[in-house]
Amino acid sequence: MANPKASTYSDTELTKLLRSKDPRAAQTTLLSQLPEGSVFDLNGRWFKKGKLRRTRVLCLEVKSKRQFLVPADVPVGHAQLSFL
Repeated sequence: MANPKASTYSDTELTKLLRSKDPRAAQTTLLSQLPEGSVFDLNGRWFKKGKLRRTRVLCLEVKSKRQFLVPADVPVGHAQLSFL
C-alpha cells in the first residue's frame, strides 16, 4: 500500500481476484465478454464496442459519435449483442 495505483482497473489480476470473491459478480456482464459491434450502457451513456487495444477497448459513443478507450474488464449494463 506504499504506492497504490491511481486507476481502479489498472491491475487486471487484482480486479479478477476481487471479482471472484464477490457474490454479485456472477450477475454482471463484462465488456470483454461482449462481441465486437455490440451496443451497451455504461454510466447512463450508450456505446458501441470496437477493437481491443491491449487492455482497453476503443468504443464509440452512440449519441456524440466520439471515441473513448474503456477498460476491457469494466462491468456494463443493458447490452444489445451483435453477432458479426
